[in-house]
Amino acid sequence: MAHADADAGDLPPPPAKKKKSPTEEEAEKRRKKLTPGSLMKGLIRSGGGDATPAEGDQVIVHCTTRTIDGIIVNSTRREHGGKGVPLRFVLGKSKMILGFAEGFPTMLMGEIAMFKMKPQIHYAEEDCPVTAPDGFPKDDELQFEIEMLDFFKAKIVAEDLGVVKKIIDEGKGWETPREPYEVTARITARTGDGKELLPSKEEPYFFTIGKSEVRDMLGDGRLIKRRVVDGKGEFPMDCPLHDSLLRVHYKGMLLDEPKSIFYDTRVDNHGEPLEFCSGEGLVPEGFEMCVRLMLPGEKSIVTCPPDFAYDKFPRLPANVPEGAHVQWEIELLGFEMPKDWTGFTFQEIMDDAEKIKTTGNRLFKEGKFELAKAKYEKVLREYNHVHPQDDDEGKIFANSRSSLHLNVAACYQKMGEYRKSIDTCNKVLEANPVHVKALYRRGMSYMLLGDFDDAKKDFEKMIAVDKSSEPDATAALNKLKQTIQETEKKARKQFKGLFDKKPGEISEVGVGEPEGNKTDTTGSGEAASTADRDTDAKEAIPRADSGLAFEEERPGLLARIWPSASRIFSSLGLNRFKVVGVSTVDVQVKAYANAAWPAAAGIPVDLLVSSPYSAHISLLVLVMAISNNVTYQSLYYLRNLLI
Repeated sequence: MAHADADAGDLPPPPAKKKKSPTEEEAEKRRKKLTPGSLMKGLIRSGGGDATPAEGDQVIVHCTTRTIDGIIVNSTRREHGGKGVPLRFVLGKSKMILGFAEGFPTMLMGEIAMFKMKPQIHYAEEDCPVTAPDGFPKDDELQFEIEMLDFFKAKIVAEDLGVVKKIIDEGKGWETPREPYEVTARITARTGDGKELLPSKEEPYFFTIGKSEVRDMLGDGRLIKRRVVDGKGEFPMDCPLHDSLLRVHYKGMLLDEPKSIFYDTRVDNHGEPLEFCSGEGLVPEGFEMCVRLMLPGEKSIVTCPPDFAYDKFPRLPANVPEGAHVQWEIELLGFEMPKDWTGFTFQEIMDDAEKIKTTGNRLFKEGKFELAKAKYEKVLREYNHVHPQDDDEGKIFANSRSSLHLNVAACYQKMGEYRKSIDTCNKVLEANPVHVKALYRRGMSYMLLGDFDDAKKDFEKMIAVDKSSEPDATAALNKLKQTIQETEKKARKQFKGLFDKKPGEISEVGVGEPEGNKTDTTGSGEAASTADRDTDAKEAIPRADSGLAFEEERPGLLARIWPSASRIFSSLGLNRFKVVGVSTVDVQVKAYANAAWPAAAGIPVDLLVSSPYSAHISLLVLVMAISNNVTYQSLYYLRNLLI
């Protein structure tokens, strides 16, 4: 026995059990809650391969939850009312219901399975780490349809799992970039449902770890500003956001293979920096946009597409080809803000305002209407704080302000914003109703908009208030006449053959749409009030038979051709029309038309109520407005054709 005891004492001690991590202990504790039948799996579609997800893998799944009766509770799939964005979990790291933690590791890539779970296996689990969505039947037995879209070994970058890395292609070496390394990278960004936000492109992104601020200036990845040396001051308060005199050194390079330098101020400008005033179109648009967001002393690298570089810039360098992507290395040395007018005499204010206006005039001639308008509007804002001291100064000030307003109106006119041009002219005419230039500019805007009647009134008023303006006004009236003729010729084809009945032969109006799509209305309308008739009569050009009233109800022309159309318009809430006295549009239809009218260039429906055909015309144009197939000029011609 003594010998045996001695031998036993010579044996090595048993190996110590490996201590489990808190995560493993928690998983084992939860696993004990599983009971026979509490978690059951049914295979809907087999997966591929032999690999299954393991701890540390990120799984990407679609999930649809149903009751035992098959009613869908929620889903990630679009066809079931979801957003189409799959769920993502990192096994062993992410918080999830027990059924997922036990079910996911059993699935193959591409597999679709149905997991039937008792309440204690999903959200009704005691101390469940995740909260059930509002209204979720957590106390019911549920079915979870899971599709395993993908799984892979995940690199946890952020402890909150906000950033998870998947290695697609292994890199070389062991070193990784750190501050202050410069990095060249191609980047593509997609949403969870695969929608591309930042497309892949040939030109890589450049940035410096820890030092760089990358700013996407256009929001589409084409114009990128990358700060490589910090400037002095607070962003953006100390940036040259407003028009200023700027001093910069810059080097311009073509983004071709050798990155050829086409300009360097330190070499090609005898070491002197470039000085320019912002807001005057003296440098390419992309260049100025980025410099305005720099601090003094800052150095940035800007990659710029052709349309914001030199393609639209009149001073194209000889060695920059059309369509070239460029890169600028820019250093902002400093800037000077323009002096405000505090302490200036009235004459000094007027002289400074004239300089800014002259700059705006140059920009206007160069076709840079936005920049020109900004110059004029800047002076107008400053004029709010200028107070003339006598009548002579008041007259000079008023003339200068009117001139600036008319220049703004000219910019709006060139930009195609005719309503804004008219509104700006009105500011001048409110102060001086016989201002000839304002009448002329407003008349031209009316003509371009297609409001020919108002245009004619303005041109004729020019002659009435100032005989010396008669040549200009006559030329404008001739231009107006020519424009009307061209419009009528064009519109005549559009409306040819639409109205084959005389007013006395119809009581309800059907509407024909282009390309054979016919519509009609049924129902009942109410007679217009005396006030409505008076209003309409004033707006209309009178005609002899405008007082006819028709009480008989019978199907309209197109209602007879297409009887089912009445049901379509009834479903839209459009009642039939009656032509009573001076024709009016049913209030319900008028409201509907006004709601749809922005598609028809903002023309008021009341413009059409000017003939016995008005109900016919209004419904026709309503249909055309909805289909975006109407213009103000066409309406003008149609009205004059029928009155």
